[in-house]
Formats: sequence, structure tokens, C-alpha cells
Amino acid sequence: MPVRVPSLPAHPLHRLSLDNGLRVVLAPDPTAPVVAVAVYYDVGMRSEPLGRTGFAHLFEHVMFQGSAHLPKLEHARQVQGSGGVFNGST
Repeated sequence: MPVRVPSLPAHPLHRLSLDNGLRVVLAPDPTAPVVAVAVYYDVGMRSEPLGRTGFAHLFEHVMFQGSAHLPKLEHARQVQGSGGVFNGST
């Protein structure tokens, strides 16, 4: 069975770091009439010490519960109401 190998991006990637440490990768594609934003945090289960596992997954669920300033799942409604896709994983 042949194995499919993904092709390299047709357009160059641009990498930069902001003063606050945020690393940004821009992947422009002028042929696509859409914009995509993906946010990844360099934390998670691989960063958890032995004996204290599960917190990353817990916090992933807690962030969807809302706050004093934002009702439960309101941020998801705003993203999806604008045509976006909303998801999280640990």
C-alpha cells in the first residue's frame, strides 16, 4: 500500500517571537479566501510531574465553564457564531 507524504507548504512560513514570549507562526496563503487562527499552549500532560497528573485536562474543562465576566460557553458561541470552529485537547 503506498504511503502518502504531505507536501511542503506552497508559501513560506514566517516565525517570530513577541516581547512577551509568545511565539507566532504565520502561514499566508493568498489563494484561500479565509483566515484561520490556532492557539497552542506549550503546556499539558507532558509537563505534569509524576503524582500530579490530570491537571492539564481538568483546566481544559474548567475554562469552558465561564467566569464572572463571561457566561458558560459564551466564548465558544462567539467563535462559532462568526463561522469558526472551536475545540480543545490535552
